[in-house]
Amino acid sequence: MYKSDVVQVNGCPDSIEVVWQEAKKLSTAEKAELVNRLLRKDAGLIVVTKHTHLVDYIIAQMTLLSTEGLAHVLKAIASRIACDGNSSRH
Repeated sequence: MYKSDVVQVNGCPDSIEVVWQEAKKLSTAEKAELVNRLLRKDAGLIVVTKHTHLVDYIIAQMTLLSTEGLAHVLKAIASRIACDGNSSRH
């Protein structure tokens, strides 16, 4: 039905570690941009998790948003992360 590749994250934990370490160095705005690019319709990436139904529901809802709607949500999330990060430093 759909052409896809399933990546088992827990199958080879070191395979993504280098990318993860680099991503942790990004600013909040850069992380938001990275997520935005990964979730664009033309990126062909859909993240599915088996941990909680809530996360799956949120991801499913985000894929239904328009580009503008998704940008608004991601900016709100980035703003919240920035506020939480600043308050934990004091």
